[in-house]
Amino acid sequence: MIPISILVISTTSLVVELAAFGLLFLGYTQKRRRKYRQHGIAMMIAVALHLIVILSWMIASFVSFFRAAPLNLGNALQVSALIHVALGTVAVLMGIWLVGSWRLQADIQKCFARKWLMLATITVWSGAMFLGILLYAVLVTS
Repeated sequence: MIPISILVISTTSLVVELAAFGLLFLGYTQKRRRKYRQHGIAMMIAVALHLIVILSWMIASFVSFFRAAPLNLGNALQVSALIHVALGTVAVLMGIWLVGSWRLQADIQKCFARKWLMLATITVWSGAMFLGILLYAVLVTS
C-alpha cells in the first residue's frame, strides 16, 4: 500500500502534468488562429509547470524508485520508468530551448522554421505522458 502523502503528491503531480499537456493543445489552437503571442505564452506556462513538477517531485521519485531495488532491465516497470525519464528529459529540454529561443526573438518568422522541432517535442512529450500515466496507474493500484 502506498502511503497517503505519496499518493496525494503523485496525484497532484499528474493533475499538474495533465494541465501542462492541455496547455500544449490550447497553445496549438492559438497558433491555428494565428494568435502567436498567446501560443507562445501557453507553451511557456506549460514548460514552466512541467519544470516545477520535475524539480519538486519527479527527480526525488525517480531516485527513490531506483534506490528501492537494483536496476533490472528484465523488469518491465523499471524499463518503462527509464524510458519515461529519457523521453521526459528530452521533451523538457526541447521545450526549454523552443520557449527560450522564442522569448529571445523579436521576429516570430524564425519560429516557423522550427515547426518540425515543435512537432517532435509534442510527440516526445506525448510518449512521456503516456508512460507516466501508465506508471502512475501501476504504482497506485499495486
